[in-house]
Amino acid sequence: MRIMHVNFAPLEDGPASAGGIAGYMRSLALEQRSLGHAVAVLSSGSAYTPRSCGSEVGEPAWLALEPWEGIDRLQILNSPILAPSLWQFGEACSEGQNPVLDRLITEILAHWKPDVLHVHSLEGLAASCVDAAVGAGVRVVMSLHNHHPFCPQVYLMRGRRLPCLDYQGGVACETCESPIDVDAERRRRAGVVVAPPPSIEPPPLPPVLEFEEDGRLTTASAELISQGHDYWQPLDNSPPSSGASQISSNCYGERRQQFVRALNACDRVLAVSNFVNELAVSMGVRRDLVQTQLIGTRSAERLTQPEADPDGVLRLVFLGFNNYYKGLPMLVDSIGRLSPELRGRIHLSAFGPGCPSVRARAEAIRPRLAGLRLGGAYEPDRISELLAGCDIGVVPSVWWDNGPQTLMEFQSRGLPVLASRLGGIPDRVEHGKDSLLFRGNDRADAARQITRLLTEPDLIDRLWAGVRPGPTLADHAQEVVAVYEQTLELPNRQRAGH
Repeated sequence: MRIMHVNFAPLEDGPASAGGIAGYMRSLALEQRSLGHAVAVLSSGSAYTPRSCGSEVGEPAWLALEPWEGIDRLQILNSPILAPSLWQFGEACSEGQNPVLDRLITEILAHWKPDVLHVHSLEGLAASCVDAAVGAGVRVVMSLHNHHPFCPQVYLMRGRRLPCLDYQGGVACETCESPIDVDAERRRRAGVVVAPPPSIEPPPLPPVLEFEEDGRLTTASAELISQGHDYWQPLDNSPPSSGASQISSNCYGERRQQFVRALNACDRVLAVSNFVNELAVSMGVRRDLVQTQLIGTRSAERLTQPEADPDGVLRLVFLGFNNYYKGLPMLVDSIGRLSPELRGRIHLSAFGPGCPSVRARAEAIRPRLAGLRLGGAYEPDRISELLAGCDIGVVPSVWWDNGPQTLMEFQSRGLPVLASRLGGIPDRVEHGKDSLLFRGNDRADAARQITRLLTEPDLIDRLWAGVRPGPTLADHAQEVVAVYEQTLELPNRQRAGH
């Protein structure tokens, strides 16, 4: 079988520079190549070159690059649509239709002749590219790793701080982000102008809530809550209502509808969790097209449970990008809710891009923690080393996390987790067996679960004994190939709108 994968990040970019989707796609492509399939990867939205005169960005075009590890690489240069999607937010309404990209996709497919096009992200492309692929006679499978089809900001987080429960037909999108100059950024990437990258920094973090020794809010923190801030509101694991999701009042609303139509034109839509499955359906994707397909991870040697600390210290570890959505600041706030005696028995480790920036927030907790170990980006082959000696992994996401890769890394090594009950997390673990789950963005509930870990005899031992590794990437790759084979057997008329 000939399989072409699509993502904005080039194949050689690993998760340290391009996130979990890039790492997963690369690993899946390598596994499928090892199964004997011909595999290619197409990227778009990242590479830009100048015209021959050097004063403007070159015309959109595509080229074939040298293969990497036996996988063919193709690249769209000078895409009219920037990736990642957040950079395109100022012109997000252009992501629906783009004849230039449609033409390039058609040419690429005619050149490489895939049987199946597996889209992991349409960032850097347009929704209409799916129709171009369908028109070329290629079967299209799309994985929903993030919320990009429904949200140009990708995370369904208003202002990158609050869950978007109602996008108001697109009206809420108009003030969600401060857009950059897209054309200027394309020129910068092409080297036509020399300038630093534009700033797309999010708003400041919510202030740390402070508590008295008896657990009551201090007067100052109670005043913050009374002012109506929503930063501390718990979040349940329910998709936005379907009625609110499918209304269109402006071009942002039309963008969402165009992407839903693109999903409905696919042969199969793979949701990485049951939550994502229900979310896609709530947005208008045909239920019969959506299939939950939990992704796998590379096999890893099971860690040995560390000896209990003689001073009763609980060793927590966080892995991954430290952005607000991943919940590391919320975790620190939750630790701050503990009594001073319990708080002094917490050792927190955090590794990943941006993790060192949490130091000031963590050191604001009094008394000081038993220990704090922070590190930046890491290579995947160091994960076991970073986790060694830790009691429990933490996945404290404060939004509907589609299917966190770090949770799978913990599982594959036998490490139990403390995690929020959001997105795809509950699909992977069972509360009380291999994990403790708390209500999303609920600092009080998170603190209760941490207290259990510190005070219930043998709880950590029972959780370690309950951990079972999730699906391996090798098994998962075969499952995905089976999905491809099923789509190749479908009659063309079974596709929505065709």
